[in-house]
Amino acid sequence: MKILIADDRPAVVEEMKAMTEELLPEAELFSTCSPSEVLPLCREHGFDVILMDIEPEVFNGIALAKKVQKKFPRTNIIYITDSKDHAFESYSTHASGYLLKPVDKALLKDALDDLRYPVSDITDSMLAAQNLSGTFIGMKIRKCREERGISRAGLAEALGCVLSTVARWENGSRVPDLPTLMSIAKALGVRLDELLK
Repeated sequence: MKILIADDRPAVVEEMKAMTEELLPEAELFSTCSPSEVLPLCREHGFDVILMDIEPEVFNGIALAKKVQKKFPRTNIIYITDSKDHAFESYSTHASGYLLKPVDKALLKDALDDLRYPVSDITDSMLAAQNLSGTFIGMKIRKCREERGISRAGLAEALGCVLSTVARWENGSRVPDLPTLMSIAKALGVRLDELLK
């Protein structure tokens, strides 16, 4: 999981980094104290989650979140703020969380565990290590399914097949044919090439 921590106060950034590292030791963490760096960092790294200050005087997190989500619609935004004043307005960005500073670790864990756009534990580097074998395609199916919050049973039902068939595709012991791959892509709401590259 790639996470950006964005707050104008370096002490808050360091505190959030330490807490996030403790909760998700395998996550890739990035940080900035400058709102103007958020979009360029998103283009460069493709974050799954942004922990962002919301204060309009300095960071203007809501306006910035709208820009991020326009370009990267599956990015989860979790606001970190000193005030409850912007909670209602934050709903317009479909945020995954709204946490008051100082951030409670248990509440941060809850927000990261219940993201609006789930994040698969299959990384791009894991996929790159595979080739176009059944394992590669199976991992892509699982990654896309998990990121959309669809269960194996839900995918099997959408495709009109049995659960064990989906499990075999995902573990690489079976490879779906092209028409089936097209149906899988449609059920997952992705383009076919997303399952193949």
